Amino acid sequence: MSEKKRPTIFPLTAIILLLILGLGSSSASAQNYPPEILAYADLILYNGQVLTMDSDQPPIRVTEAVAVRAGKVQATGDDARILRMAGPDTQRVDLQGRAVIPGIVDTHSHPNSYALRHYERELAPAYVKFLEENNVRSTTVRWDSKETALADIKRVAESIPPGTWIYTNTRGNDVALNLIDRWDLDAVTPDNPVYIRIGNGMWGIADSQIMEIVTDYYGPNLIGLIKNEEGVPTGRISGAAGTVIDQEVIPQTPPYALAPIYKKELDEWVAIGVTTLSTRLKGSEINGYGLLERAGELPLRLGYSHEVGRENPYLDGDLKRLGNIQGHGTEWMWMIGISIGIPDGNGPAGAGRSCTTLEKIEILPTDLYPEGMCFWDFPGEPGADAILAANRYGYRISGTHTFGDKGFMMILDAYNEANDENAIGGRRFSLDHGLMVSPEVLEGAKNSDVIWSLQPPQFYSRYAAGVSRVFGEEYAHRWMMPVKSLIDAGMRVTYGADTHDDPERAPMFNLEVLVTRRTHDGRVFGPRERIDRETAMLMMTRWGGYYLLREDQLGSLEPGKMADLVVLDKNPLDSSVPDEGLSDIQVLTTIIDGEVRYGSLEW
Repeated sequence: MSEKKRPTIFPLTAIILLLILGLGSSSASAQNYPPEILAYADLILYNGQVLTMDSDQPPIRVTEAVAVRAGKVQATGDDARILRMAGPDTQRVDLQGRAVIPGIVDTHSHPNSYALRHYERELAPAYVKFLEENNVRSTTVRWDSKETALADIKRVAESIPPGTWIYTNTRGNDVALNLIDRWDLDAVTPDNPVYIRIGNGMWGIADSQIMEIVTDYYGPNLIGLIKNEEGVPTGRISGAAGTVIDQEVIPQTPPYALAPIYKKELDEWVAIGVTTLSTRLKGSEINGYGLLERAGELPLRLGYSHEVGRENPYLDGDLKRLGNIQGHGTEWMWMIGISIGIPDGNGPAGAGRSCTTLEKIEILPTDLYPEGMCFWDFPGEPGADAILAANRYGYRISGTHTFGDKGFMMILDAYNEANDENAIGGRRFSLDHGLMVSPEVLEGAKNSDVIWSLQPPQFYSRYAAGVSRVFGEEYAHRWMMPVKSLIDAGMRVTYGADTHDDPERAPMFNLEVLVTRRTHDGRVFGPRERIDRETAMLMMTRWGGYYLLREDQLGSLEPGKMADLVVLDKNPLDSSVPDEGLSDIQVLTTIIDGEVRYGSLEW
């Protein structure tokens, strides 16, 4: 008896495929099927040089075309393959040889503060009105001398009702910081509370009425209330007390006033090819950007470090209530970690407030601290403790700042202590700037498994030359932003501009600095720390996604990742473009989420 022949069974998926391909009896064309099935591309850029950045290390794969669908990268490849993904409604754009790169990821800039400076005239009316509604009078003061400053404050007090607060802000003014105290202010404004905010809010001067408000709420021993030899608070404020007053006592700028100028500032960054930016933000700033995000008007993606850890003596309690919200947010705005207080200032050009083991060979006229200044050495300074508290609740540390090698070691010591309490391996704790990286810092960072954000404009504009003059040329060559040494030691290194100035903030300008190591005065510092163009491009794209905890979404042109890309007039990897000409490469078009946000697709 012969074996029965089994009937042929076609899987359901095969039947559907036959129907879609038109191999069945139906004569319907593929165009009659919904795009959800056919998955046609929305946009195809072809006949170009597409730098995919789809590998963690060089070499970089360069192909001809990229397809975009529903805000994501659909595919990259040769023209023939990618053009087959086009449908009847696909926009096809001939690049005519132009280059396409992933959107630039800037891991350390401060668009919030840039916006306040550059759009002050637009902000002022709404802000002044808000303060007046909250019984606060904002004013400007001449800081030529103690006498002119006090005369201006007195003039304001005489023109407003008793009880109205007087608030003024000065950027790092040493007349206020060193010559004026609470009793000087009491004498000229007996009926009006006065607060002078200095610099970034870490310093200030308060009169007796403000001091009473602060001590009634926070107690007489709030860290940063500077006292005289008799133990009496002088009204001079630093560190934690300055930040507490700045963020909790003085009325904060409302989001409806901040949002319009934030948008204008971020539009400028989109125009230079930045599609994702990271900064540190305090509460009022988060509210301003959040207003834009909820309205669908945020020009680029924003991964922020929360400033709840900066000079906050109550951080442990705050995080108990807050819980761990790191990573929470949307595709446009999310929290990447907690920012902490700074160990020191900005080096030789910043009044000598660097925390370093080196002795100075020259004291500059602007140097107020010949021995340097280590903020974390101040009694009760919460900087190191903030790292322990943040780590205790599962947060990473990001958005940091330090200049000197000793400052770096203070942070690394705190990272090691945090690791002993709760392992930080793989958590991507950060170190930023990298301007005085000694061999000890390099070794400590390697062992602590940290990620770096480096700012070439700082190296280029003044700090390499400043370190050479103040500490010696040897250290300018060996310690200043040693990019190659950090990478060779196995650490991930990313890029941030940390400036609003043009052309210094432009990514292609920074590419040139990383490749040439040439500074503003034409000198080359640390030629051994030059890196090749491919590595520098990885710093600006793929590795930045890793810093922002979104490496699965940002930084490269791979299927499923965000369709954030930039069209350039030249390929930055083209050897016919000289190193000194990289800064001349122009951004033609910036695309974010598959949509043109700057320029056009017609050239």
